[in-house]
This record gives sequence, C-alpha cells and structure tokens, in this order.
Amino acid sequence: MGYATIDKKNTVLTIVATKSNEVIKPVCEEFKLKCERADENYATSLILQDVINSIINASIIIAEITPDNPNVFYEVGYSHAINKPTILLCDKKRPKLPFDLSGFRTLFYDNSISGKTRVETHLRKYLQNIFTN
Repeated sequence: MGYATIDKKNTVLTIVATKSNEVIKPVCEEFKLKCERADENYATSLILQDVINSIINASIIIAEITPDNPNVFYEVGYSHAINKPTILLCDKKRPKLPFDLSGFRTLFYDNSISGKTRVETHLRKYLQNIFTN
C-alpha cells in the first residue's frame, strides 16, 4: 500500500471489514503510529502484491476477524507466517472462531459504548506489550 517511504516502525496496517478503524486509529495515534487500512489502496498494481507489501512494511497488524472473510484470513495467515505482531479483534457475538485462529489471543469486544472503551483499553495494553518486548 505504498509504505516504501514510511518508517515501518511507525506504521500499523489494519485489516478490517467493518468500521473498527474508528476505534483503532485514535488509539494507534496515541502511540505515534500511522494507521492505514489494507483496503484503502487506490494504486493500479496487483492487489495481492500491494497487500503483501503492506503487511511486510507495517510494524504491526490489527485484524478484525468477526465476519468470515477469506481475504482477511489469508492476510492474517501471511502476517503470522512472517512473524508480524498481529492483534486480532472479534465481536463476542461470533459463535466460534475458525479452528486455525482459535489458538491465538483475540480481543473480543461487545459492540456497544462500554465495549468501545474496553477495546480501547485492551488495545493500548496490546500495543504497550508489543513495544516493551
């Protein structure tokens, strides 16, 4: 997604299928992180190559895995394969996580005002942990 000129230590790539970015972006900005959505690249190049380059060049991946979205699962799998710090978000109303993701720590949220506060609080903790380890 054109991250070649951005210091990857300051970039978070969000892989979201919903408006989760409204919660994610402000928290990332508290950590002086540039927050980019994987689906907001308007280049004329191959989509898959842009996504792969974005994952490689981002320092952290935050993925919303609530809906069964094969593209998101593929991108999360690639992020895991290259050992990219990946934070998974999921609505607690989702009946069950896919088997291959069920072993990973996931930040489950309630889609409400109090749920938003909880996501913000826990997302800060995840980011602090990534930067201190």
